[in-house]
Amino acid sequence: MKNKKWLYISWLPLMLLLWFLTPQGHPAWIKPTVFIIVLLVQAIIFWLFRKEAFQDKEDRYFGLTEKLYSMTIFAAFGIYTKGLWALTPNSNPIWLKHVFLGLGLLILVAFFLYFAFKKVDEKPDERFYADLARAACLTLTLILASLMILSVIAFFFPFTLTAGMVLIFGAVMILAFDIAFFVFEKRGA
Repeated sequence: MKNKKWLYISWLPLMLLLWFLTPQGHPAWIKPTVFIIVLLVQAIIFWLFRKEAFQDKEDRYFGLTEKLYSMTIFAAFGIYTKGLWALTPNSNPIWLKHVFLGLGLLILVAFFLYFAFKKVDEKPDERFYADLARAACLTLTLILASLMILSVIAFFFPFTLTAGMVLIFGAVMILAFDIAFFVFEKRGA
């Protein structure tokens, strides 16, 4: 915990510095919204790391389900970051947006690859496959329902669907799959 203390102490001043270095976006609500989402995600991650730091080594368990959770969450965050990259306007200077979002995406890809190649001793059983199938079916149903609702909305109020919006929608659907799988796993345990 002592090694991570500098991370907790430097987190808020670093985010404040990033706030002042980032120029204002064209819709004025983009900058505060993105920063609030980033701060909330970082606070949750720090809280989880803090909670994990106080557990005994014997109580920590990393199985197949945890591997799936980790991979899908980091994949969703990576796709969400790419969607923000495509959706937000360029900064002034232009390299500032690309450097910060590129570094964030690189970190997310590194964590995804770490968990993808991390070995687990557990083998999937019937319950795991059944919960995986239920979560996939529920997510497919959500995707189809949301596309049907979107087509009705677009019929009355035409709009342009950009690549950033599609990427953010994909990230939300991956998180919906992850939450559905979590609910099915906890209900069956």
